[in-house]
Order: sequence, then structure tokens, then C-alpha cells
Amino acid sequence: MTAANEREREKRLVARANAEIHQKIAEAAELQGSTVSQFLLDAALERAREVTERATRINTSREAFENMMVALDQPARPLPRLRQAARRYKEQLHASDQERAT
Repeated sequence: MTAANEREREKRLVARANAEIHQKIAEAAELQGSTVSQFLLDAALERAREVTERATRINTSREAFENMMVALDQPARPLPRLRQAARRYKEQLHASDQERAT
């Protein structure tokens, strides 16, 4: 693998911290037996997972969940305006296809 390809695969993350913060992180990394870089990456990745999970998970009560499941199990009700809109859309597509053909 060339050096250019290696640089494309790995992106650099940079963080600046005051001496006190750096010292605390360096001590924690040493206690864990890892480098400061690896310690920061591990901590950032764990936090990213937490944030992503919290942002993408839906929390609801059991009652609300059961109500949603009942609603989803019901047959779809007819929506005449939606059918009309779909029909108009198909007609417009058909008309534009015919215009292109001529």
C-alpha cells in the first residue's frame, strides 16, 4: 500500500488541551497501559456510540408502543386524495414520455 493510500484510510484527529488536562489524560492512559492517542480514541468512540444510540433510539411507554402496534396492524384506510394525486402524477409522466418520443 502506498503512503498516499495509507493517508486516505487514516484521518488525523487533533485536540488541544491545557497542561492540567493533558496530564490527567496521560496519567489515565498510562494506568490503562495505552498511549494518549489510543486512550483518546477509545474514549471518543465510546462517547460517539452513546450519543448516536441516544439520538437514534425511540423511548416510549409500553402503552404507547402497544397503541402504535395496534394502529400498524389495522388495514390502511382509503385515501382518495392520495389516489388522485398518484393518478395525476402518472398522467403527467405518461404525457412527458410521449412528448419526448415525438
